[in-house]
Amino acid sequence: MNNLVRSIALTVMFTCATAAAEFEPEAIGGVLSLPAPYPDHWAMFHDVSFMHMSEGEILVIDPLADTLGDQYKGMMTASLIAAYQRSRSRNEHYVVESFYSRGSRGGDRTDVVTIYDAATLSVSAEIEIPAKRVSGMPKTTTTNLLANERFLAIYNFTPGQSVTIVDLQERKLVGEYSTAGCGLVFASGLASANGESSFTSICSNGTLLTTHLDDTGNFVSAEKSEIVFDANQDPIFETPAVTPGMLYFPTFSGKMLPIDVSQAQIEVKESWWLTEQDQRNWRPGGMNLVTTDSSGVGYVLMHSNGGEGTHKDGGEQVWVYDLQAGKRIGQITLTNWGLSLGTSGSGDGRLMFVTNAQMAVDVYRIPGGEFVKTLHTGAATPFMIYGAN
Repeated sequence: MNNLVRSIALTVMFTCATAAAEFEPEAIGGVLSLPAPYPDHWAMFHDVSFMHMSEGEILVIDPLADTLGDQYKGMMTASLIAAYQRSRSRNEHYVVESFYSRGSRGGDRTDVVTIYDAATLSVSAEIEIPAKRVSGMPKTTTTNLLANERFLAIYNFTPGQSVTIVDLQERKLVGEYSTAGCGLVFASGLASANGESSFTSICSNGTLLTTHLDDTGNFVSAEKSEIVFDANQDPIFETPAVTPGMLYFPTFSGKMLPIDVSQAQIEVKESWWLTEQDQRNWRPGGMNLVTTDSSGVGYVLMHSNGGEGTHKDGGEQVWVYDLQAGKRIGQITLTNWGLSLGTSGSGDGRLMFVTNAQMAVDVYRIPGGEFVKTLHTGAATPFMIYGAN
């Protein structure tokens, strides 16, 4: 028996040695670079990793590639329901995340803005911020870029409400400013020639708070608007459709509230219905339920059994709007029930992404709504999708 074992071992060793001689060893440690700028149909998938939130990630995806290997371009970590923004002028990604010194067992908390080089996806800088950023489901409005992408504004909730300002040019914390009773961050007031900027927050009594900063990101002044929506009878969703100088907020009942933020003093426009009189059973709902494409066309996730408490349900259709005219111009029936929307691309190459109820991502061509494919990227909960354009 010992001779038999020895013979088998020698045979295996000879076979392995022969195979090793026929193949060149694979090089390791190489770093590839992504194109700059990214192709405009690419997208960033924010996987919150809901069941293990300390291991969140942001994937860079080519949705039109044929194979998973070609679709997957890279990954950045995004710890504990991170917030995300990207600068096109600096070719950088910004991930606002939290860490605990004892990992899953807690300990001291540290909040940082992690800056990733968009070409290599390597960390180029890290800026520590007050450990109080909001910890909740991801939204496009928990952080925003201001002053032509110089400043990053980050919403805090402890439950005291405030906004932290980070200077991305100088790579430093500027300050923290109270927004008591008002939450989230919407860029408002086009950056002036002198560098001043503003941001607006939603207040619990139906008003809006606008905060003004100087060219160094320091607080100048703040003022509240009159009441612009009824927070009890018809609240607005916290995520608007955004076009240059305009925010379009859907309401729970199915209206759209336009707000002009192109100037330092915001202006609330007259609201209009998303639905016709005989369609009031259709209502908006979902996580990121409204978005725009690069041409300014608006998309709203709608469900037909709308009523009290259905505002998180998602929907079976996406309704397409000329937002400036306040007019529906199309309807897209989804292949799968949708929970969250995103877009990418320009011209005839525009794409819409729908995170479906199975946590895969369906791809459609827009504005027509032709179904392209379903992406299975390995992301557990890709709640938010950001287009390269």
